Amino acid sequence: MKENVDRRRFLQHITAIAGAAIPVLFTVPGCATGLTTYRIIGSSEKIELPVLEYPELQEIGGAIEIESPSWPENIVVVRLSTSIFVALSSTCTHLGCTVRKEPAFFRCPCHGSTYTLDGTVVRGPAERPLQSYATTFSGTNLTIQLEK
Repeated sequence: MKENVDRRRFLQHITAIAGAAIPVLFTVPGCATGLTTYRIIGSSEKIELPVLEYPELQEIGGAIEIESPSWPENIVVVRLSTSIFVALSSTCTHLGCTVRKEPAFFRCPCHGSTYTLDGTVVRGPAERPLQSYATTFSGTNLTIQLEK
């Protein structure tokens, strides 16, 4: 004999069958930056990058993502000119999604905020620029100061 199942009961059954998989679906973070990510060991105050070791940073407009166990968020490093680099948080200032690098700008995949490569807001809903970190470039080494 067939049992009539209403929507609520159907969803309860599916949830029971899926078990622990359902919470995972809701805790997946936003899209990745689309950049090569390097795990760098640094202090909680600064990260030293020998720029020649990162092929992506040899071109103007090139960028990498840095993950460091000593810092709570990933940092995107962008080469703006032969001697100017920026270090930015990869977290959108609107609701905290991870921004994605396009060829000439960053875009938040969640709500469409757009930022220039130096982190300035071009289009909202974000109202604040991406968090930036002071950088010093001397010859072939880039130093990123992690103090906010």
